[in-house]
Amino acid sequence: MNGDALEILTIKSRSTTLAFASIVGWLAAASMAGPLGIWLSVGGAALVLGIAVLLFQRPASKALLRPRAWLVLLGAAAGGVMAVATYLLYPPFSRILPFIVTDTARLYAAFRAPSFVVASVALVPIILGEELVGRGVVQTSLVERLGAWRGIPLAAVVYALVHAPLGSPVLVAVAFFCGLAWGIMRAMTASLVPTLVAHLLWDVLVLLWLPLDT
Repeated sequence: MNGDALEILTIKSRSTTLAFASIVGWLAAASMAGPLGIWLSVGGAALVLGIAVLLFQRPASKALLRPRAWLVLLGAAAGGVMAVATYLLYPPFSRILPFIVTDTARLYAAFRAPSFVVASVALVPIILGEELVGRGVVQTSLVERLGAWRGIPLAAVVYALVHAPLGSPVLVAVAFFCGLAWGIMRAMTASLVPTLVAHLLWDVLVLLWLPLDT
């Protein structure tokens, strides 16, 4: 094995280790949402894990976050479309499955703990951390080993499952479908910029500005 091949293997091994550690850390943080609150537990984990990714995979992270105007516009358009789809789908699904209303109300009660301004500011680094971990390290590691057709859906499954300890079926389902959409976008653009913009816009609209339970 030559030096270049060994270096590539070492990088992949580090990526896999970081991905696994991130998943375990995210699950542990979500399990602490009861006593600590969702912002401190899950949000804090996203910040810490995001910083870890930036430290251990700095060149790759910088490349994934390199801004371009068309990537920002793509992300804004995708986030807007996803938000509109959410508003359109929520009423019929909540009538078919009434538990969705109760579960959604409970989620909003947890997300509304801080003020609108504080939450909006906090979302930026939190979502950056989530994207660096979910669509950055975890999806990249899975796609390298399983290929895009299996790696992207599996990354969305992982992204949904790390939210499972919060005890919300609605959040798990939403995390899967959003994670799948953002994962496809990340694969098609080789960038985290559109997923970051879409994720942030969707969260601000649906979680803070125009909540579903109003």
